[in-house]
Amino acid sequence: MESSSAPVAEQQQQQQQQQGGRPQHQRKNNNNQQRQGGQQRNNQQGGNNNRQAGGGKNRNQNNHQQGGQQQDGQQQQQQQGGQGQQQGGKHRKPPANVESFPISLNPQQLQQLHQYQQAQQAQQQGSNQFLNFLPPATVLYTPVVNYMITFLNNFRSQSHQDILLSYDNFFRSCEIYYPNCALPTVEVFLALLGDRIDENNFTDKFFILLYKEIYYRYYYARVSQPNIHVCVESWQNYALIFNTLLDAQTPTEVEIDLPNAWVWDIVDEFVYQYHTFAKAKLKKSDVEFLSENPDIWDTTSVIQYLYFLIRKSQIFNSPASGTESSLDDFCSHPVYKMLGYYSIISLVRVQCLLGDYTLALKTLELIDMGKRAMYTFVTACHITLYYYLAYAYLMSRRYNEANKALNTILISMASKSKAQNFQADHNEKKIDKMYALLAICQALYPSKIDENVNNLLKEKFGEKLLRMQKGEIAVYEELFTFASPRCVGPVSPYISGLNQTVFDPPRLQLSLFIEEVKQQSLLTTIRSYITLYSSISIQKLATLLQMDPEDLRVKLTCYKHKLINVLGKGDNKWNNQMDIDFTIDQDMIHIDNRFHAKETDSFINSILKFEGSLKTIF
Repeated sequence: MESSSAPVAEQQQQQQQQQGGRPQHQRKNNNNQQRQGGQQRNNQQGGNNNRQAGGGKNRNQNNHQQGGQQQDGQQQQQQQGGQGQQQGGKHRKPPANVESFPISLNPQQLQQLHQYQQAQQAQQQGSNQFLNFLPPATVLYTPVVNYMITFLNNFRSQSHQDILLSYDNFFRSCEIYYPNCALPTVEVFLALLGDRIDENNFTDKFFILLYKEIYYRYYYARVSQPNIHVCVESWQNYALIFNTLLDAQTPTEVEIDLPNAWVWDIVDEFVYQYHTFAKAKLKKSDVEFLSENPDIWDTTSVIQYLYFLIRKSQIFNSPASGTESSLDDFCSHPVYKMLGYYSIISLVRVQCLLGDYTLALKTLELIDMGKRAMYTFVTACHITLYYYLAYAYLMSRRYNEANKALNTILISMASKSKAQNFQADHNEKKIDKMYALLAICQALYPSKIDENVNNLLKEKFGEKLLRMQKGEIAVYEELFTFASPRCVGPVSPYISGLNQTVFDPPRLQLSLFIEEVKQQSLLTTIRSYITLYSSISIQKLATLLQMDPEDLRVKLTCYKHKLINVLGKGDNKWNNQMDIDFTIDQDMIHIDNRFHAKETDSFINSILKFEGSLKTIF
């Protein structure tokens, strides 16, 4: 192999040419100038270490023939389509004419590569074989090595801005150079970096654990359901990360400082992988394996880790008045503080996935819902919190509160500029789901929302909203299936085994919701009639509705019950926030139509504002 001494200017030019076609891979709100500046610094620092990359190639020269075969296999798998990947089955080729050298694969990795190639050939021949694993990386590219070196140096510097740049740039480089395979394992980088890594140093040791977390996160992003071995390895790595933090006696032992976005990504991905594992269809061999290892992605174990992180962070241990928190308190360490805070939000997510909406809303009372609360630091966290808050309100039949929560978050997201990061697509999908939830809530419990939000709602789901107001159950079912998270059962897979159809959590949640909608389907029709009157007899209304008067009385009582909604936190208050109310006095219905009163007040206020503006002008 040739020496890895390509000019830095050429590397920058090649990377800038590829930059326009990069998929946006998530999280940081850095502008384009910061990204380009970070890439230039990365290339300069990495270029100064090209000799070490060449040394890595010299160590692999003995395996040159094997590496050539691996490169051929890499090219073959890049040309073939992979339907088992999450990226829509689209294979992309890494940039050409980029300096690289082969990676020595162990026998197990060679077997995986061979199996992957056979599976792809079977898919081309019409087989429906599902690919639940990625082939190993067979080539190490010099720019990726440069990014890794810069990433490590910036991680040691504990500068949030530099770490964010390296974190984002490393993900982007991986998407460019490893679009169709797994990332290089940490052992590859350890062998390459050599003396640069001190495994006895806490910072370097923790960086290795974090790289493994990135490795498995990248794996999950490209395989909808990884095989059991990847799930186990990822669980074990998360356990090492959390146990390392939980076992610390004092915060000074943890010599790291991570950006808020990275801390959120760790906890969010932890719950995502649990969710992925909980809804997976397991093979018989997987069930037998889990019966011998019951703690792996077990619901109880996941919740325990989140509770332990909250307790370890001491974020609720408020100091005495007039005193500051001690440096020995873990809440003074920014990583522990944010980790505990984000664990609360993730715990709410888990509780919603399990269908415990009452406990989820109770847990959310611990969160300050102000405009400048800590959840606003990371956009993905902000969206996730309000999405599950609104969903918990919806399933608790607190439609008015759900409308307010969705209106608040959608106004906030509309005012923010769209960040081009690797979570941008995910955030956009979540926002679309929240609009669908808002359409459901508006159909069940009409309330006033922001005008811009209302216009977008009508643009996205205007037709479906009208059909839901007419009582079409199929539309409710369609939007709920699209907007709601896929709930999971608390029972571990090794207990429930392969029979997942007896107790299907998503189907159960859908049936409960549709049952509630069916109870209110006739109520919408009743509402449309009573809004036309200030008083009407039950007999006359029953004639209009073509119902028995006694059945109508029962329906009116049910409607009265549905009008009452829970408001506020803590001491819940029951009140009717609808634009209409009524009372039944023997055989007469007396209607209190608040809609016209609100419209009158709004019209008078608009006139007064207009007159004031005219006085100012003239």
